[in-house]
Amino acid sequence: MARPDELSKFVEQWKQEIHGSNHKEAAGPSGQGRVPRTQGFGSVGSKWEGGGGTSKQQQQESRTLKTPPDQLPPQTLCNQDSSNPHYPPFMLADRLLQGETTESLSVEQRSRKRLKPDACPGPVSPSRQAEPQGTRHTLLEQLISDLDEINEIPFFEVSLPRELALQIFQHLSMEDLCRCAQVSSSWRSLADDEVLWQKVGQGLGCDFSADSAAGQKSKEVVKTHIETDRMVTGNWKSRVGQIDYLECAIGGFLSAVNSSGTHIVAGFSKGIVRLWDMLADENTPSVLLETTQEQERPVGNVSVNSTVTVASFGSGDVSIWSTEHGGTPLHHFTVDQGGPPQVCTCPGGAVVASASGSVVRVDSPDAVGVWHCRQNFSCDKKVTHLTLVQKSEPPNKALSNHLVVMATDYDVYAHRPDRPPEERHRFHSLYGAVVECLDATAERAAVASTCFGVSLEDVFKVQCYCLDTGKQLTSLRGHRGQVTCMNLRNSPPNMLVTGAADKRVRVFDLRMPRPVLNQYAHPLGVSCVQMDDWKVVSGGREGSLCVWDLRTQNKLWEMKPSKVHPIQYCRFGGPHLIAACYPGTSSSREELMDQYRHQPDVKGRINVYDFSVDQTTRDVPDICKADYDEPEGYNYNISLAMPYDAV
Repeated sequence: MARPDELSKFVEQWKQEIHGSNHKEAAGPSGQGRVPRTQGFGSVGSKWEGGGGTSKQQQQESRTLKTPPDQLPPQTLCNQDSSNPHYPPFMLADRLLQGETTESLSVEQRSRKRLKPDACPGPVSPSRQAEPQGTRHTLLEQLISDLDEINEIPFFEVSLPRELALQIFQHLSMEDLCRCAQVSSSWRSLADDEVLWQKVGQGLGCDFSADSAAGQKSKEVVKTHIETDRMVTGNWKSRVGQIDYLECAIGGFLSAVNSSGTHIVAGFSKGIVRLWDMLADENTPSVLLETTQEQERPVGNVSVNSTVTVASFGSGDVSIWSTEHGGTPLHHFTVDQGGPPQVCTCPGGAVVASASGSVVRVDSPDAVGVWHCRQNFSCDKKVTHLTLVQKSEPPNKALSNHLVVMATDYDVYAHRPDRPPEERHRFHSLYGAVVECLDATAERAAVASTCFGVSLEDVFKVQCYCLDTGKQLTSLRGHRGQVTCMNLRNSPPNMLVTGAADKRVRVFDLRMPRPVLNQYAHPLGVSCVQMDDWKVVSGGREGSLCVWDLRTQNKLWEMKPSKVHPIQYCRFGGPHLIAACYPGTSSSREELMDQYRHQPDVKGRINVYDFSVDQTTRDVPDICKADYDEPEGYNYNISLAMPYDAV
């Protein structure tokens, strides 16, 4: 706000400019013919009324007996030149500069008429309602208020090129674009531009492919995506959806499961590998890959992404298939270190990392699609955990953009496959602290360790590191048992979810050392966890599955997919939830067959939940879908949980 001395200086300068302009008008071309304006607004009012007096009585008469604006000559009324002494803004400013307040102008404000900008000699619109009595305004507020009433002054009628306007509109959010579309037809044309809504849709994860968005504008695709997302969220909270069971009896016991997007891969104890696509046949999982030759080498580990599918066997063999085509393996090799190798992939990349014993191997195809071993090196000790991350977006599939993160008993390393093995970086090392879990993203790595002989808070802890610098970012405490599972890769930014043997699920904000959610979840311990921006899903060793609301910190619902096996694998994405139940050790399989022979899932089962389909109302007549809020008619909205309700 301006200081009092600056405001006084501005008022005096404004007075001089207005009086100087009026002196020029009074002198005229020959310097004669008008009386100079030396008496302020009183003389101006007298000249408008046709008089020349300057006494207080004449000024009062000029205020009360002024000629109405609709009776003035057209030339005087329509003249918008700033050199005209009867220009209404100048008259208003002159009176305000003479010290008059808004209370003395209230009578004239009630009688003032608002003129149309395109029809000066025509009828005058009614004046705006006068300010209530006793309301005082500053000089600037009163001037702006009266200038807004006078449409004779042109406002910001600027026409920008469409390209420049789109550059401005691209910085607006989706809500702001919808508001701008309601301003005018020209603004609506800009706010509905295809490029703007494609950018909004990409941020929301919309599918603009030719099959999904055929004949639809980008704005309609975004609208459909938002409506579907709201419906799926409501179905998640209400546990409304369709359940599919992927039976595993033909291939022996289920031994390994992994998923990525809509693809699910499973390995069995008889050496059979199966690959399903959840959306290939109208929301029903269909088999894309199945090895038919039974072998005495059980499948140890599996991994899948949108490009390749990998499986390792007990004999040390590793096979790689195309996720899209299946069929014959694209690549096959053997790592003779005893036991099934660990295998992992990253989303969208055709790079596979494997570890058996202390040997780590990285394979990828060349420019013509022929697979080769890119690097093979040994660590000091046996590799217990292995993960592969991609430093850039999935379209960039270069080997240099990948990072292998591996853990031995006490140490954790990060290595770029395009560099010599000697350049691998060790960013975590604590003797006596056994690494229990490992997960990583392109920027961070989370290491859960158990170290006895220290304070109670430091026995079970999770440490987060920056992969670029190797420095520790934070140390998360609060666990009262061994950390059995955690998820950093699929969590929102700066968030981490863990499950421990103390039967509790914890959600951490990496900017704070203490958990933001700490809930008792499973009586036998937590086996797998995952979270997104509003919910947490956890699986327990007793075979139950729980869904938690992150905002209210309450359990939404709980189900038990299996009465025999623990939840060994649990992942969700969009409307799909995948939960796999199978035995953890091979030594107990014969005992399980003897004890649970009559259970249908004794050999393991994969449950697929689709929350975009309402199974309770499938094939049900519309008359049975009545709402309880209907004011008239019969209500047939009965419980539709039994099979005979669909008859």
